[in-house]
Formats: sequence, C-alpha cells, structure tokens
Amino acid sequence: MNLPSFQFLQLTESSVTTISSPKLDLIARTWEHIASRYLRRLESNRILAGRVRSIRLLAVHDAIHAVIDPGNGHIYKSPSEGYTTEAAFAAAVRASHDVLVSVFGDAASISDLGHLLEESLALVGNDIEKAAGETSGTESAAAYLQAFAPLLVNHHTAVRRAPALRPVSSREPAGAGWRRSA
Repeated sequence: MNLPSFQFLQLTESSVTTISSPKLDLIARTWEHIASRYLRRLESNRILAGRVRSIRLLAVHDAIHAVIDPGNGHIYKSPSEGYTTEAAFAAAVRASHDVLVSVFGDAASISDLGHLLEESLALVGNDIEKAAGETSGTESAAAYLQAFAPLLVNHHTAVRRAPALRPVSSREPAGAGWRRSA
C-alpha cells in the first residue's frame, strides 16, 4: 500500500480538531492551484519553491487552527474572534494570499492575487466572521514570514563561487588523508 504521507496522516490523525466542510475543502484546493501556478515561476529554484509552499501551508494551518482549535498552531497560537467555518475559510484564504504576495511582489501579481482574494472572500456571507478570519490569516502569515524571512531570499540569481580547495602539502601523497581503518 503506497499512500502519500499526507493521506496517511489523515488516516491516522484523530478527527477531534479537524473540520469537514466541502466549502473549506474547495477553497483549499483552489488556493493550492493558485499557489502552484505562482510557484511554477520558481521552477528553476526548487528549494525556494518548496520553502514558499511549506511556509504557506503552515501559515494556513495555523490560521485555521486559530479558529477551530485555538492555541494548537505551530507558531501562531492566538485565538481568533471567529468560530465558524466561514471564519476558517477567510483565515485560510487571507494567509495564503499574504504569503504569496510577500514572495511575488510585482504589481501584476499583487493585482491578480488581490482580485482572487476578493472573489474568494465574496463567498463569505457573515461579515463579522469574515473580518475575524481575515485577521487570523493576516497575523498567521505575518508570524511565519517573520520567523522564516531568511529562508525566502532567492539565492538562485546570486553568483556562486567554487568551494575553496585545501592545498595539498608537498610531503603528503595524494589520497593520504584517506586511510582504511581495520
């Protein structure tokens, strides 16, 4: 049986802190697609793309947990003022948006992500829950961006130097540093 780790964790994880909502599942998939579309731009730097993906998912996780299971986030542990699925929905959307905007900060990306955010949040009918969720999402994303800012630097374009090689001593034959211990 070859289950990917995410599916395996879903099978073994207790469902006490997990909410099941088709609306929340749909928005999670939608923003996963949006994030994938943006992360393809970093195709040549898989390490940076993986870091952005991970930070985004963790920020979304903590934002949702601020609503449904306060205090059990990884970095962001503040409780949300909201308590419904709509607040969790808004928190997930806002956290995802904020992480992506911090990485893809050009005017066209900010505009596109802003429109996608507005469309997604328009699905939330309760303005009080929407505002509470957005606050949790913004704070969660900010906590992760602050904690992991050094990891989001794109080293892809930097000129890399060859590693400095240790000069071989004239007395030491080549390969003498390696000896078999028996």
